[in-house]
Amino acid sequence: MLAGLCCAAAAIVLPLLWHHDLVDLKVYRLGGAALLDDPSTLYSARMAQIALPFTYPPFAGLVMIPVALLPWSLAVALWTIASIASLAVIWRLCLTELPADRRGRVHSAVLTAVVAVSLLLEPVRETLGYGQINLMLCALVMYDMLAARHVGSRGVWVGLAAGLKLTPLVFLGLLLVTRQWRALINAVAGFAATVLLGFVFAPRAAVDYWTSLVFDPSRIGGLFFAGNQSWNGFLTRITGHLHGGGPLWAVGALVLAAGGLWLSRTLWRHADRLAGLSVCALIGLLCSPVSWSHHWVWVIPLGTALLTSTRAGRAHPIWTASTWFGLFLLAPIWWPPDHNDRELAWSVADQLPGNAYPIAALVAAALLISGLRPAGPSGDRAARRAADPRSPRRDVQPP
Repeated sequence: MLAGLCCAAAAIVLPLLWHHDLVDLKVYRLGGAALLDDPSTLYSARMAQIALPFTYPPFAGLVMIPVALLPWSLAVALWTIASIASLAVIWRLCLTELPADRRGRVHSAVLTAVVAVSLLLEPVRETLGYGQINLMLCALVMYDMLAARHVGSRGVWVGLAAGLKLTPLVFLGLLLVTRQWRALINAVAGFAATVLLGFVFAPRAAVDYWTSLVFDPSRIGGLFFAGNQSWNGFLTRITGHLHGGGPLWAVGALVLAAGGLWLSRTLWRHADRLAGLSVCALIGLLCSPVSWSHHWVWVIPLGTALLTSTRAGRAHPIWTASTWFGLFLLAPIWWPPDHNDRELAWSVADQLPGNAYPIAALVAAALLISGLRPAGPSGDRAARRAADPRSPRRDVQPP
């Protein structure tokens, strides 16, 4: 009954909040079609009705060729189904990472209910509305880093995900600081293979991308737009500098990256892999020049980690979950005026809700730090088991 009610609520409410026409899926198909017609036009091709360019690495264009060959209605249906299936994988991995004394059996009805309700979270519904790839990448990275079955190839999927969209490169930092050398080598090799494939099938486009386009964040969109919930977007809106935060952004990004990697490593050493992985994702979201609101699908594993990793989350799970997920359901970043450069005229009162995501991320990191405990000998042993993919985890059932 609970699952049915949640599905019904999502089916009624989601269409009311879905304001996009899968424009990014159209751009993905443009990239695949350009590689079929003339690979050199991958980054110059435009659709008549949409002036947006293809902005991903050449390997992503190769992956999108089958999507470009499908009829539009079939492509939309399959892409949306794949995104919702990825959301289910994300929740399944989150629930199986709960402590053994709190996990129990992941009931299919409970999984259905949480998946249905989480469709209403702003990053999720924006991903579906734009036809974005974020949920698929999140599920792929989580499976690679948390699942227990693919010991020898661990890290490869992270590398392939980075070849599709550069943001998963941040997880190489987690592999480095936790000394998962084999997985790190696999990830680097997987990413290098995607770069090589791009040069093989679209050499001119690959040269343009890796020597010029990759260093131009303005090509992705306006840095000051409310949807850019990165540290750079925050600074741009505060200072009014249209080209980004400049040196202040660079210094802040270095501090955030160093502190985030320390916290990720510490959480991983405490055998809290979900929290460590989520904090590493926050590094990418905060430090990237552009992090659109639909990139923030990582709020799901991070919210789950807050419920299990902090004293506040354990003592008041209902209030913690309601506050965290309620924030991303209500999406206060869209409350102040936006579009047509109105973000540059925000008042102080507008800045707080308009930059709610990075503020919430810093609060979450502070809560995770406050919940840390000395690992001790038993904690160190558990951490070594968690960090070593060859060690069996008897308390976790593989998804």
